[in-house]
Amino acid sequence: MSARRLWVVVLVLVVGGITVVGRAVQVTVFEGEAWRDRAQRQHRQMIEVPGPRGTIRSADGYVLATSLERVAIQVDTNLLADPVLFAHAAAPILDIDSDDLAARLVDGPRTVWLAKQALVETGETIRELEPTAVVMVPDFARAYPLASVAAPVVGFVGREELRTVGRAGLEHHYDEALAGEPQTFLAVNDAIQRKVRLERLESGRAGFDLELAIHARLQAVCETELQRAMDELRADAASVVVLEPRTGAILALGSLPSFDPSDDPGGAPHDRWRLRPVQDAIEPGSTVKPVVAAAALAAGLIEPGERFDCRGRGTRLAGFWIRDHAEPGRYTLDEVVAFSANTGIIEIAERIPKDHLYRTFSAFGFGRRSGIDFPAEARGLVPEVATWSRLSRAGFALGQELTATPLQMALAYAAIANGGWLPEPRLVNGLTAEDCSVPSSDPSRARVLDAQLAGRLTSMLESVIVEGTGESARIQGYRVAGKTGTAQRAVNGGFDDENHVAWFAGFFPLPDPKLVIVVAIENPRADFWGSTAAAPVFARIGEAAAGHLDLPREGDRAFVRAVHEAAAVRPGGGV
Repeated sequence: MSARRLWVVVLVLVVGGITVVGRAVQVTVFEGEAWRDRAQRQHRQMIEVPGPRGTIRSADGYVLATSLERVAIQVDTNLLADPVLFAHAAAPILDIDSDDLAARLVDGPRTVWLAKQALVETGETIRELEPTAVVMVPDFARAYPLASVAAPVVGFVGREELRTVGRAGLEHHYDEALAGEPQTFLAVNDAIQRKVRLERLESGRAGFDLELAIHARLQAVCETELQRAMDELRADAASVVVLEPRTGAILALGSLPSFDPSDDPGGAPHDRWRLRPVQDAIEPGSTVKPVVAAAALAAGLIEPGERFDCRGRGTRLAGFWIRDHAEPGRYTLDEVVAFSANTGIIEIAERIPKDHLYRTFSAFGFGRRSGIDFPAEARGLVPEVATWSRLSRAGFALGQELTATPLQMALAYAAIANGGWLPEPRLVNGLTAEDCSVPSSDPSRARVLDAQLAGRLTSMLESVIVEGTGESARIQGYRVAGKTGTAQRAVNGGFDDENHVAWFAGFFPLPDPKLVIVVAIENPRADFWGSTAAAPVFARIGEAAAGHLDLPREGDRAFVRAVHEAAAVRPGGGV
């Protein structure tokens, strides 16, 4: 070999050596962290899995929403001996199309989710097909054991990868608390990329449970009665609120039409997701006449024994004729309310200063949100005094120039029932977990009536049942107070004779009411009067609620009093 050729060889070796050493330094020193991370990724895969979602329960112990243990199944396509053959074997087990699965395995990414929320047994069967390629991670499915009962209240969930996300109702409103904190798993592969184990790195936390004030059995009865009314009256929708007047606890909150959260809720018409008693404000009709009476009495505008001339079957105001469906007569204030005399209540409303009438409605909670723990509560409409027309006071008196939710109406009647205090509604009792108990309830209340005036209004409302328009709302064995309402609905900026809301709002048993019930039936076509469409629904729900809460009837109370009176005169006072 010539010297020149030798030097060329030596130079090539030197340059090559320098290049190798330089690259080694670059890889180990400057790029070492990146290459170590790449090596770790080849042997380890981090998988984040949400923990089980919290349970939603009713106050009487029924499960409304819960999580069921499932698995998610993942496959490493690089470790499949024959992706097409595997697809044709796995597809029937997963009840999916084999050709679609084969295309995903051949043309898709390296790791493919075969199924989520699968039964554990299904996952085990799939893993037996390719033990080195298939890995299972914990997953959970959301279940609603009572199907459509309280569905608009509870809501439903959707999925984002392995995460369950609240989409509507309380599932959405309390999503963060119900979801808890995720678990982190480490999938470890061997040198030839076989998955050899799944390690839990972080245990996470299960979601908190949610306890509602709603009683599931009473809720189911309410929905059954609303559906019966809708069918008989050919109505578009119906709502009911049942609450305790002293605490504001909501025992039932019915909203129809509804949906089944366990059966493709996303495919149901979106208006069925709405919780109508909370999220829809409608014209309240004559159910607000007691509020007008309260404003007049508080301002001292009614003389004792004064009578109002309601003989003309209506009254003319600002060039408009306003009909009166009450029997012609001269009525006292109590009779104006009892027989729902439009002429009389308009005359009374016309005496009340505008500011005072507006403040009274506002004090009763109309025109503002109640603060219920539920998303998208409707505010309702109580127009500012500056916008009132010559007809506005009459409109307020008839419940036509304002709107309210059934929940707002229930709270207003609760203020009359409990002696003058407007309660805050309570739908959720609290969050529960191993280290978190249900907080004690201390409802906030505001005084809107003095006790004497509340008693006077209660007497008026009892006369509605005894001799007035609310006879169909009677509940055997109980003294009931309440008010009918038949409202025209505003359509395209005006009122017509085709769109109505039939209302009944009331409470019982007197003299110490335990329940307020408000029923609203929208666009009933067979019969739209509150007295004949809504009042019977109130009576049936009230009867069921009384049995559910074991409220003693009048005869039962008389028997107890007689026993105690007899015991009082016996020697020693024993029974």
